[in-house]
Amino acid sequence: MKQRLTILLLFFTGILSARQPEKVTLERCLQSAVEHYPNAGQLALNKDISDLNMKNIKTNYYPTLDLNGQASYQSDVTKIPEMPIPALTVEAIPNDWYKINLDVTQMIYDAGVTSGQKNVERAKLAVNNQKVQIELYQLKERINNLFFNIIYQNKNIKILQTLKETLQARIKEANVALNNGMLLSADVDALKVELYSADQKIIEIEENINALIKALNEQTGLNIQSADDMVIPEVSIDNYDFENNRPEYILLSRQQEQVMSLKKLASSKRLPVLLAFGQAGYGRPGYDMLNTNFDDYYMVGIRLKWKIWDWGKIKREKQVFDLQNNLLTTQKKTFDQNLRSDLYKRIGEIKKYEKIIGTDQTIVELQKNVVKTSESKLKNGTITSTTYLIEVNKLVKANLNLEAHKLQLVFAKYQYLNAIGKL
Repeated sequence: MKQRLTILLLFFTGILSARQPEKVTLERCLQSAVEHYPNAGQLALNKDISDLNMKNIKTNYYPTLDLNGQASYQSDVTKIPEMPIPALTVEAIPNDWYKINLDVTQMIYDAGVTSGQKNVERAKLAVNNQKVQIELYQLKERINNLFFNIIYQNKNIKILQTLKETLQARIKEANVALNNGMLLSADVDALKVELYSADQKIIEIEENINALIKALNEQTGLNIQSADDMVIPEVSIDNYDFENNRPEYILLSRQQEQVMSLKKLASSKRLPVLLAFGQAGYGRPGYDMLNTNFDDYYMVGIRLKWKIWDWGKIKREKQVFDLQNNLLTTQKKTFDQNLRSDLYKRIGEIKKYEKIIGTDQTIVELQKNVVKTSESKLKNGTITSTTYLIEVNKLVKANLNLEAHKLQLVFAKYQYLNAIGKL
């Protein structure tokens, strides 16, 4: 019998523990949001596109095969004058010509054009991927705001629920005092009005939280049911040395790499190119113009191509790339300057909240003592409920300020790390 009871206890304990909701962390929300974000799939698509482009570039060194055919009739052909030699007869070249050729070209040396095209494609992939990273960064900012807003609103509910419990206890005591003639009915009504006001605020905040949770679930693909399941994150900052890992800044660097790879490719276009070629064909006439019969023929050789003069076109293209690179460098410096300015403000916010929280805690403890004294006075009928409620509201406000500043400190630290691109 004891064994059965033990098994049943273990069984129901397992069920209860299994039903406990899993705690939701900010890190989990961020990770799930990235996985659930449709545009994150662009990273894989970008790679597929780049792989196909790379395969096309590699074909520069593959032989090219072209089949050409032609049939033509011309009004005149080369004629050989009649010779005063009876034994020598030369047939006239026909006016209709026919030929079909197979032309083969093989790249031997392209002065680094193919290598340059590969570098350009790699740089292009890096730029496209970094644009997606910027979207993910903006997504994380939205998740941070939703997450902290929900926790902050939930903290307000907890404080208001504590206020309700306090008011309900005071109302019971006030009713007793009213029956004993120590308080007026208006004093009891004032307490009840404050209780109903707290109920209204709780309802309003609960609806706000429900809407925020739905928005967070939509972004993350999670199924968060309650704000109580969400854990306040812990964060620490070792130092405030300037760093810039922002995806927008990295994008500027990737764009610079793309520009410089294009410049290098432009330089390669002026260098000599060496190709092997071959031609095999069948037609009339062939390479022997005096042969009026259909004949086959072929030719093999090496071809050199060198654009020795382009009227300064490549030079101007390289100048344009240098100017674009300088433009991006200026944008990076501007980004750095703006980020430094923004970080000074964020560091100031962190230090401000660290100092304010200490003062908040002192205010809360002092106001608790004031409320305890007011409770005794209310019980004895020496003050009105209005006076008591004023002190209770001060305590509620002090607690709200303390919890708000605690969350604002954590949020300010996350915002700082997010601003330098470390989240």
